[in-house]
Amino acid sequence: MRSTMRSTGIRLGRGRRRKRLASGSAMRAAAAAGALLLAACTEPTPAFTEPMTLGGVEVSAEVLSRGQKIYANHCASCHAVDGSGAGPAARHLSPGPRDFRTAEFIHKAGEGDVLPTDAELRHVIKKGVQGRGMPAWGALRDEDIDAVVHFIKTFSPRWQEPAGDPLREAEGQ
Repeated sequence: MRSTMRSTGIRLGRGRRRKRLASGSAMRAAAAAGALLLAACTEPTPAFTEPMTLGGVEVSAEVLSRGQKIYANHCASCHAVDGSGAGPAARHLSPGPRDFRTAEFIHKAGEGDVLPTDAELRHVIKKGVQGRGMPAWGALRDEDIDAVVHFIKTFSPRWQEPAGDPLREAEGQ
């Protein structure tokens, strides 16, 4: 049987060489897939450079940028980079994650089309929602949760309208 000499000095039969080549192809494919996955996990867009008024409150670019980074690392797998609720992990959830672009929320004190308060959003992020696939992110620092609360508001133009919500005003938000 004809054999091939490898750089390691090991003589391999043709069958083993084919297996090793196939294994190398699989490793290259896995490395390419890993590179694509890593690219998908990086910060989606440039950081904020200007403050925004969200829910009647001016939020600094620094806070929004921090919220964007934390959102990309903890939230985008379900809620998607664009806030649509169609992230790669969303297909495993029923009901699916909230679409932040519509600014329609279930867990709020107000009825109808009223937006939730910052405290209500904080509570959902910190404690999670049992039975809906929303994990509790209580291990995050309070200032990081606040940054995510503000960043979530950037997905919908509804937050850019004047506040006018008595609950939010009483809360100082």
